[in-house]
Formats: sequence, structure tokens, C-alpha cells
Amino acid sequence: MKKWIGFLMLGLAAPVMAIQTITFQINMSVQEALGNFTPGSDLVVARGSFNGWGGTNPTLTDMGEGIYSGTYDLEDSMIGETVDFKFVISGESDVWEDDPNRQFVVGDTGAQTVDGGYFNNIDAVPELVDAEITFLVNMEIPVDNGTFDPGTDLIVIRGGHANIGNWGGAVAMTEVGGNPGHYFLEVQFDQLSSETPLEYKFVILEDGDEALAIWESVANRTVQPTEEWPDEDTDGYHEYVTEEVFFDNVTWDDILSQEVAVTFNCDLHLVDTWFNDHPGEENQGITGWDAIDYVAICGPWNNWPWDLVPLEYQLTHDSGTVFTQTITFAQGTSREITYKYGINGSDNEAGFQADWVTMLDDSNPTFIVNNDFGSQGDLWQDVNVNAVELPGAFSLGEAYPNPFNPTTTIEFSLNRASVVDLAVYNLVGEKVATLASGMHQAGQHTTSFSGNGLASGVYFYVMNANGHTESRKVLLVK
Repeated sequence: MKKWIGFLMLGLAAPVMAIQTITFQINMSVQEALGNFTPGSDLVVARGSFNGWGGTNPTLTDMGEGIYSGTYDLEDSMIGETVDFKFVISGESDVWEDDPNRQFVVGDTGAQTVDGGYFNNIDAVPELVDAEITFLVNMEIPVDNGTFDPGTDLIVIRGGHANIGNWGGAVAMTEVGGNPGHYFLEVQFDQLSSETPLEYKFVILEDGDEALAIWESVANRTVQPTEEWPDEDTDGYHEYVTEEVFFDNVTWDDILSQEVAVTFNCDLHLVDTWFNDHPGEENQGITGWDAIDYVAICGPWNNWPWDLVPLEYQLTHDSGTVFTQTITFAQGTSREITYKYGINGSDNEAGFQADWVTMLDDSNPTFIVNNDFGSQGDLWQDVNVNAVELPGAFSLGEAYPNPFNPTTTIEFSLNRASVVDLAVYNLVGEKVATLASGMHQAGQHTTSFSGNGLASGVYFYVMNANGHTESRKVLLVK
């Protein structure tokens, strides 16, 4: 009798929920021919509302002749729903399709195939162009503020082609004769795509050393080859001269008119609370509040010296949770500074490129910045914490919806009437929108951010008011 009871108990197991198996399919042959997709090292995945627009499930498998296919199981509760998604090349960095979101309606057949055609809807290898491109850059400001010494340093170009170093090397530029501070480089390219922009950046090599590179912090620069360019010397190469740009896009209007001593006040109350709520646990390589030896500040202006942070960039701590340091920024350097704090010399405040961005006011020789360590990320925020309120502080709300397309709403509140600067930046620190500027009354305020004309990806909205800075991130998905 006991044996029969055992069999009956097995028969009472919970029923398996029915599923709809979705097969995603995409043709990657054109992207492979263009050099945008490398089989074996790059992955092609599908991301959408069904998997939170992230991860690598499903990863599509090479089926031959450039076709990639992969499956994902959806619950029957989604039958009839419209699913937004895109195909993504996942490698050293993610490459999302540019077109509007793809869509499909979940059927009730138990299995269906979603054939996306060609990645990015580019179904043929574009025309190839032999081009001769002259690159121009203005180095007057780096020379003036001492970050570039023409006698010992090199200004080079690095980009997505072997002829400009494949994002490395030392393809050096030459100073224009009789015009100090202006540099050029003429490069010939064979068989460039007429539909895929050539990407590049200018880089300073200190003492000509490839390992001592100071990169521009702007988005990759681009130039689009075309057969419409002239071939004036009839050598078979279409010629183009780029517009001269300032290094890092910092012009004379963007630099400090006088030396400014900036006091950084970094409050670690989030860290203190995290360890109080997680006794005995480790977070980001730190075992507890007592294990904090120092807090450092690093940015492109001091060449991100993680692990070997000089004393002048280590913040001092007297009591409480606030660490402080005053750093002097020279006349002629950029008003806009990008930086991040780190405990014990490690980059452990927030995720990759979740940096602080502050615009310095040089109307006075001193400036104060108040930041809450980790508030621009989620490494220290898995508990409910009431942030320490600094004098004249504000609250910056989460964007909703997030992810969003094409617009999202952002709320902020002020404790008192304040001059506000609320702007949006991309991952490389380039401002893409200003959402609020000037004097605002105390109370709750609402604004919106439109992603029209912008690429899919992570953006950061940064608010400054009364010397206090706060940043949050938002994901634009098209």
C-alpha cells in the first residue's frame, strides 16, 4: 500500500506551464563583410521587452550562409501581446540596430519564427571608396595650459582602421608650417564603405610613449566616405579635408578664465549604511567601514590614476561620513570636469562610465562640490537609505519610464529657490540636452527628456544646484 501512495504522490507534482517557443533569425552576412561582426568572437543576441532589454539570452547560433538563429521560451500568458525587440552585436562593446524597434505578436501555435531579415536592414555590401583624408586638429589650448608639449609629446590619431592604428599605435600628426598649435595628417584608405562612417579620435602621447595616452573624452569622431568627393590629382583616391576641431572639443569659451580652487565634499553615508545593514559582508572589495584607508578622486584631468593615487587626490576624513579635498584647476583648463570617487584607490563607486560631470563657475576663485558617494549607480543602494541632506540640497528623481522611447519624465525638488543646471550626457561625457537652467522656485518640478535623434544606449542626467551635484542613469531603447 505504501508503494501505491508513493506513486500517487509523484502524480500530484505541479503541472508544467505551457510555453511558446520563439525562434529569432537574422542574416549577418553583410555585417561580416563590412567588418562590423566577427564570427567566433562576437555574439548576436536578441533583446527586448521579453528579457528586460539585456543579457545574452537568446544567443543566436551560426546556421551557415550568414544566418543566425536562436530560441526563447515565453509563457502562454503572453499570447496576443506585442513584443518590441532588436538584434544586438555583443562584443567588446554592444552594437544595437539603429532602426525603430522590431515587433512581433506572440501566437498560440506553441512555436513561431521571427525572421528579421538582415541586421540593421542593410541587405547588400555598400559601394567601396578609395579615399585620401586629411585630418585637422587645433592643439592651441592644450599647449597653453601645459597638457601638451610640442617639443616632447605627440598628437596622434587612432581609429577603426589599420591605417590609423586600429584604435592603438602612434600614427603621429604634423604641425602646420608657420601655424603653431595646428596639426594635420593625410592618410590614404583603400576600399572604405560608403555607408559605414570611419570612426576616430585624437590622442596625446606624453613623451611620445604609446602607454601614456590621453584620449579625447568626446564621442568618436566620424567621417563618411563617398565617391562624390573629388579626385583632383587623378590618382584614384577621392580627397577630403575634415573641418579643424579643437582637441576634446574644448574651445576658448570653454576654459577657465582664472585659477579655481575646487573643494570636493564626498559623503559616504550610503557606504556606511550598507555595511551597517550587511554586517560581515564584503562589497566592491571593501570588507567594512573600518577597512577604508582613503577615498580618492580621479578623472581624465589627472589621467585616472587608480591604484597609484597621489596624495593630492586623496580626500581627508576628520569625522562623520564626509571626506574632503581641495584641488586647484589652472587657468586655461576646461570648465567641465568629469570625475569619480573610489575607496582605497579602486574604481568601486559606481558602474563603468557612471561618472560625475560638473561645470565649474570661474566667477570666483573658489568653488564647492558636494557629492553622495555611489548615488549615481546601484553598487551601494540595495537598501532604503534616507540620504543625508546637505544645506541647500535637492532631490533628483528616477526617470519614468526607464527604459524609454522616445520620451521620459524626470522630477526634481528644491528645498529653497535655487539656480539649477539639469543636463543629459552620453557615456563619453558629451552633453546631449539641457532640461533645466536658471533660477527655480522651491518645490516640486517636472521636465521631460526626448531621445529623438539620439542613438539607443545609456545616458546620464546630472543636476547641479547650490554646489550640490547628483546624477542618475536612463536607458534609451529604440
